[in-house]
Amino acid sequence: MRVSLYWKLVLGFGLIIVAMILVHGYILLNLNSVYNAVATSVTGDVAAIDNAQRLHAFLNAEETCAQKYLIFGDPVYSQLFREARAQTLPYMDSLATALAGREEKRVFRTVRSVHDWLQMTVHSPSMRYTVRSSQIADSMDVAHTGLDRLVELNQAAIGHVLEQVEQNTTQALRVGIFLVLGALLATILVAFVITHAISVPLNQLRQSTERIARGDYHTIPVRSHDEIGMVLRAFNTMSTRLKKIDEYKAEMMQQISHELRTPLQSMHAAYYMLAEQIAGPLNERQRTLLTTIRDNVDALSTFSNQFLDLAKIEAGMMEFHPRSVDLLSVITPVINNARLVASQKDINIGLAAQSVPNVQADPEKVSTVLSNLLSNAVKFTQKGGHITVTLAPCEGGARIAVKDSGVGIDPDDLPKLFTKFFQAKNVSQINVKGTGVGLALVKAIVDGHGGRVYANSTVGQGSTFTVELPATAERS
Repeated sequence: MRVSLYWKLVLGFGLIIVAMILVHGYILLNLNSVYNAVATSVTGDVAAIDNAQRLHAFLNAEETCAQKYLIFGDPVYSQLFREARAQTLPYMDSLATALAGREEKRVFRTVRSVHDWLQMTVHSPSMRYTVRSSQIADSMDVAHTGLDRLVELNQAAIGHVLEQVEQNTTQALRVGIFLVLGALLATILVAFVITHAISVPLNQLRQSTERIARGDYHTIPVRSHDEIGMVLRAFNTMSTRLKKIDEYKAEMMQQISHELRTPLQSMHAAYYMLAEQIAGPLNERQRTLLTTIRDNVDALSTFSNQFLDLAKIEAGMMEFHPRSVDLLSVITPVINNARLVASQKDINIGLAAQSVPNVQADPEKVSTVLSNLLSNAVKFTQKGGHITVTLAPCEGGARIAVKDSGVGIDPDDLPKLFTKFFQAKNVSQINVKGTGVGLALVKAIVDGHGGRVYANSTVGQGSTFTVELPATAERS
């Protein structure tokens, strides 16, 4: 089932929102139950306590009027008793409504029966003369005791409610903490899954892009069917097509080089015949033109070979045959050959060699690297200058440095020196022509050996190109 990245994000954040709603819903429900418990306690028990406390005063007023009426028989006290009773009854009814417990209702019935008995005593002529004041006082004490008992019971009920509220609040707090932690962990998990689903393919895409930039064409496994999966599939299509294009380019370069070599060989043969005057004697002017032809044929042949080698390396078709190599024995013949060319410009090439470990390298490719560096050094060094080749140990291997006293390189051009077809700005100032392939080939060969190449230069003072190659692994 294909689920787009958009819906994955919606689903992930939806789960987070649902988790937050459930947590907060639970907390709100518990707060509502606490509120209801407190509200019930306030409206019931507190009201009962208030009514019971008020009834003390009303019962005292009724008792006073009843006592005076029974003693003096004055109708005024009877009327006052009725008025006091009229004020007492609403509180009695309200108290009866507020009471909920069985014990509270039993105590209230005792209070109410005493209150009704007092009414009968006042309004019944027969009882008025038989009931003594002490009996009324004792009965009212029972009523007051009952009211005090009701206050105690309701206070105890309020305490019980508060105790339950505290317990419920503590339990709700604990559950709420667990739910919040659970929701937090779920949020972290969902965020991790979403981040992983996005960052891992993007990181693979970045690494693969860097590999393609180095000429390593490959595809990325696609495990998703969302937008990122579509991007990865498009990337794989691009990588496959680039690989085919690169193969076609390498094949074309090989074909071009092959086609160039045949006429170049014929031109070399014709040059030899003319130079040796096999076809007849030449004058000075003809020999000069012949030298020009030879130089340009050699330059074209060199460019063709270099470009073909570079194309092979970029296409991954160049074969390296590394072995344990004594660098001094490899670079000495190359330096001697370069001295022949440098002598035409009165340029001296020196060698400063230290003892270095053997390196793991292809001798022929190392010779190509040094030959290109020396060719450039001679080319960009003025007549009468000097070039020094240094062989020295370095961390992990050996270092070859070619230092010249030439025109130097602008600092802005240094980072781009090893780019194919790039030429420094000051090349045109010294009337030197180049192809921009030699240094690119040098870097490709050195990279193929697992080494590194870099340059330092000062305009007007010269340049130093350094190649570092790894030492041969020691055998145990």
